[in-house]
Amino acid sequence: MLLRSCMAGVVFLSLVVCSTSIQAATIDEAKTAIAEADALRASEFSPSHFQTAKNRLVQAESLKRSGSDAGEVDRLLDESKQAANKAAALTQQFTHDHAALVESRDRLRLAGDEYIRDDLGERSEEEFARVVTASEDGDSRKVEREAKAALASFHAAQVVAARQQFVSPVAKNIAQARNGKAHKFAPKALKEAVKLQKKVERLIKKNPDAQSEAYALSQQGLDSSHHAIRISELGAKFVHKPANIESWVDASDARMQTVAEAVGLKFDSTQSPDTQVALLKRAVEEMKAEHALQIQDADLQLRGLSEKLAKYEGKLSAYEGELSDMAEVRRKLQLKREAEAKIKRLTKLFDPEMVEILLTPDADVILRMKKLNFLSGSAVIPPEAYALLDNTIKSIAIFPKRSVRIEGHTDFMGANAYNQDLSERRANAVRDYLLLQVPGSDARFFAIGHGEEKPIANNETAEGRTKNRRIDIVLIAPLAGQVGEQPPL
Repeated sequence: MLLRSCMAGVVFLSLVVCSTSIQAATIDEAKTAIAEADALRASEFSPSHFQTAKNRLVQAESLKRSGSDAGEVDRLLDESKQAANKAAALTQQFTHDHAALVESRDRLRLAGDEYIRDDLGERSEEEFARVVTASEDGDSRKVEREAKAALASFHAAQVVAARQQFVSPVAKNIAQARNGKAHKFAPKALKEAVKLQKKVERLIKKNPDAQSEAYALSQQGLDSSHHAIRISELGAKFVHKPANIESWVDASDARMQTVAEAVGLKFDSTQSPDTQVALLKRAVEEMKAEHALQIQDADLQLRGLSEKLAKYEGKLSAYEGELSDMAEVRRKLQLKREAEAKIKRLTKLFDPEMVEILLTPDADVILRMKKLNFLSGSAVIPPEAYALLDNTIKSIAIFPKRSVRIEGHTDFMGANAYNQDLSERRANAVRDYLLLQVPGSDARFFAIGHGEEKPIANNETAEGRTKNRRIDIVLIAPLAGQVGEQPPL
């Protein structure tokens, strides 16, 4: 890769630009350098150098078509390539040194224009442009001063946008619930919704960058307020037409009977709901106890077989290695069969265009997030990806005994160290969001960045690079000796 060869042996934070090669740059080389800088978002973080690169290329192409001095064409192409390489280097340095500012800006832009107040958005962008200009000029003191001001402005704009995005929908539902007399019919659900609304407001004011947590709390608030609305509507129907109570009770009894039949019970109309629930719990406990006895019986049989095998230990010693290998193969085959059965359930959760589900030879299950697309140089989860990650949490619940490894991957645009750092930040961002939804699972979830080291497509094409910029969520099969997976009862 052109940028990589130019920056070999140089730390990605440096501003060292490749010197002019002995052989003048070609038009294709200049175009490649510009394309690579563009992919890194140089037009945003080093616009002056990036524009210079494009201008020099246009001038060189025009002179070449007119048959002008070849030396002048070569000079312009060299300047174009060098300017593009410098724009790429400056961009990587900027997004690394000012990650908080870049990602605050990205969060605001990803929120959508409908949530951004025009004056705050415009002021934030103007101040951000001053930071970029100072960075290109090499004025570090001014960069730091302007960056602080710009970050404060983006935070102010984010607070307003986040309130519209995460607080207003909950507040609207609460108002609807109150109009439906939720204080009378669903006081607990209404109280919980109000509590969550206030919690989101406090979080946004305290930390505008906590977008993932704000989204999670907002969804909880929406769930509680929807519950209050639903109960209130039902209560209103009962008040308006008391006969509706009978239909509702009959439907509820029918649902309970369906569950009861699944565990071998039969309810009658004389039993209260509490009695029915107690009977269901007892049936489940009996099933668990029976399952435990079956395991004990199997253990006794295995112990007896082990004792018999011990008598032949000397004769079998020559075959221990083979037997061990065969046992491991059988273990993995069993894990794969269990995983394949569960994967059938996973396919109902995901559109194959959004998530690819893979099963490895070691029985690991990989959820490849094909549509979790980060902005270049950023670890901000796009808002549209939250629903995808929420379904991922449902998938993880299907494999309750497995550890979860979140892997970050990048394309090869940029230096190795830059991509490694970026992949780690993205993997950690996804892990942090999953932990918000599955609290207490810190030991089970871990993140790792692979940078550009594990591509799955051709990095030389835009389509291939898009595929390589991905998050893989790996549900790790238990190792030999670990407790196997048990389906939840």
